[in-house]
Amino acid sequence: MANNPGRQGGGGAAGGGGAGGGNAPNEHVEFTVKAEEDLYLTGSETTIRRVTADTNYSCLMLKTQRFSSLFRHYAKYHGLRKDDLEYYFVHPLENEDTPESVQLQRGDIIMVRKRRKVEAPEQAADDSEFFKDMRELLDDEEHMDAVFLVHRMPPKAKDAGGGTGTVGSKTTTTTTTARTTNGKRKKDVMTSSSTSESIHPSIKAAEFPFSDDDDADIASSSSSSSSSDVDIVEIRAHKCILTARADYFKALFRKNAGEVTPGGSSSSFREALGCVVRVDPTFTPKIVRLMLEFLYTNRIECLEKSSAKVLGPTTDELLSLLHLSDMWQLRDLKRLVEHELIRNHMKINTVARMYCATDDLHAKRLSKSCLEFIMDNYREVTGSVAFQEEMKHHPNLCIPVLKAAADLIPEPATKKQRTSGGSDLGGGGGKMEMPGSSNAAGIASSPVPDSDI
Repeated sequence: MANNPGRQGGGGAAGGGGAGGGNAPNEHVEFTVKAEEDLYLTGSETTIRRVTADTNYSCLMLKTQRFSSLFRHYAKYHGLRKDDLEYYFVHPLENEDTPESVQLQRGDIIMVRKRRKVEAPEQAADDSEFFKDMRELLDDEEHMDAVFLVHRMPPKAKDAGGGTGTVGSKTTTTTTTARTTNGKRKKDVMTSSSTSESIHPSIKAAEFPFSDDDDADIASSSSSSSSSDVDIVEIRAHKCILTARADYFKALFRKNAGEVTPGGSSSSFREALGCVVRVDPTFTPKIVRLMLEFLYTNRIECLEKSSAKVLGPTTDELLSLLHLSDMWQLRDLKRLVEHELIRNHMKINTVARMYCATDDLHAKRLSKSCLEFIMDNYREVTGSVAFQEEMKHHPNLCIPVLKAAADLIPEPATKKQRTSGGSDLGGGGGKMEMPGSSNAAGIASSPVPDSDI
């Protein structure tokens, strides 16, 4: 193959014959293999230089011959390991390549060098870095263009505080909790403006529209007092994040430009005009913040930390978050909350609340797990007062419990029927019939018990 004048001359003749006779199957090509660098044989004890850089080695190959034979011959001739070397012409050469497939011509040079280690690709961005960036985005209000108006506390909590107040309703009374002066309230609003939530002291109908009937009441209430007693927390977010993560918000903020109803009004939702979402009074600011944390980071950090210092959401708060995710069609959040309830909140005194909540929230996973827990702890659960009180309000959920309990009861053992030849009484293989028994169907009668007890 190499450094053989006879073969090279023969190759030239074959090449000439090939030129005259077309692409003959035994057409050869003569080329040079050149060392790009010093080539060494490396061992555990010492290293020996076998080939000096820029040393040429003449070769002759069939055009259809694979380069794997060249790699094997070159390494063997120079006392090197085949796997330590790599060759390239225009591109790196592989074992399956041939001089014809890489368009190698007479006099071309193939370079050989020590095989380079494959560099590991750069590590992709850590998930924690993404989580950190999205957390910073959630805390940055500079470009936030969507607002959630949330009641500071649910109606039941306000009732417990001594007063009741419903935003947007026609009967709004002040709470009896301690309140600060107007000047101090304004100061609190200013200091809280750097965070993602602030107290909205007065609601203007034109700025935060509710229903048509409520706008006039809120407007008159706002004009009568500069500091309203309605406790509303303003939580901001990025509309682009909301619409990218949830189809509900994508539809809510869509502006149907040019589409006008027959009455002359636009067909867009009111939220699309001011990017203001009025949250139902049953959901607290904490629930909305947990929802936003999931939309921004695809996780809820307090659920992942098991430290005793970090208090996670209570069972009622998780059920409220499950309700919100179901109402706003946040499927992934709903799945996460169900998993958390099943894993850490399934107890004797909470399973009834969780099971009854599934009736309206379409939580099939949670419902199935609750039934399994009830069956595993049947006596303790059914004997608890909490379970009995909850089931009074959801009597339809008793049916699945009864069916599951029925499945636990073993089937009664069926009595073995007698065959026609199964009795020795009566002789001749006849059947024994008791007084008063009917055997018209040809089925053996059961023996009469000795007593009626």
